[in-house]
Amino acid sequence: MKPINIIILLIAIITVLTFLIIILFKYFNEKILILMRKLDQSELEYKDKVKNKYNILDRMINLIENKYKTHSKVFDDMKKIKMDEITSLKNENLLDKCYKEIIEIKEDNKKGKEVKSFKDIIEEYNDNELHIISLRTFYNKYTLEYNNIIKKIPYNIVSKFKKYKVKSLLEGEELENNTTNKEV
Repeated sequence: MKPINIIILLIAIITVLTFLIIILFKYFNEKILILMRKLDQSELEYKDKVKNKYNILDRMINLIENKYKTHSKVFDDMKKIKMDEITSLKNENLLDKCYKEIIEIKEDNKKGKEVKSFKDIIEEYNDNELHIISLRTFYNKYTLEYNNIIKKIPYNIVSKFKKYKVKSLLEGEELENNTTNKEV
């Protein structure tokens, strides 16, 4: 074989390998990007639903303060939360505590059964809470999948090159219940 043919053959092999590597890189990167889009979309929806939870609780508090002339320190603490900070676990726990206090006040006052709008707001809150739980579950499922995939070969090469980072799970009661059940 002539040296020129060997050089042409090597160039052809290197070119084919380069294109193959580029195609594989794009394929693996696309799988990671699909997961990231799912995570980003669910995280935005989650934040929106938690803000909605805050607004519903605010309406309930106003109704309680106007109808029952009742006030609480938990209500004040909730109103001090800034909208940007609502999705932190600490503040979500405060929102849940606020809801429990609202239900206790409603149960303590017999007028609560007369206020139809209060019942509607509670139903709206419960629907919203179910949506939050499902979004958190969806997000956590795909976060686990994303975290696992970026640690596996060949995805880890792509993730190091693209500087993808491991994402943390959204905390919630259902996550705490799952870990508690597994320990038993």
